[in-house]
Amino acid sequence: MSERISRLCDELRIKLHGLDRRLESLKSNGAASFNHSQDVLESQLDRVEQRIYDHRAAVEAANARAKTWVAEKKSGLHALLVPKNEHDKAYLLDAQADEAETYAEAAFELAAAAADEAILAVLQALLARNKADQAAFPEMDAPR
Repeated sequence: MSERISRLCDELRIKLHGLDRRLESLKSNGAASFNHSQDVLESQLDRVEQRIYDHRAAVEAANARAKTWVAEKKSGLHALLVPKNEHDKAYLLDAQADEAETYAEAAFELAAAAADEAILAVLQALLARNKADQAAFPEMDAPR
């Protein structure tokens, strides 16, 4: 495995572990009182929204790179290139490997962005459920 792909795998593992920790934290916050969990959820929602906003340009660029790679693969352009000697063959194979690694990096960036979007959706759903529960059971939120 190339150094580049190994690094991507490590980054993905870290991102998934962080996602798992955040989801566990969200589940444990569900046991807290409505006001406390509402504040925590809104704070987390703000952070995730900011992270999505901060990474939007990188995600758009990754999406463009991924689309370009897929389009080039579909076009079959590489199949038309016939190497004249072993040096040309090695060069073409190396270039294809570089392009595939670039695609893998773009796919990773898109997966990370999708994970952030999923967290955002979970937070929005939890907030909506809290509001619905508060409306249905106002005594749960009343001071004791």
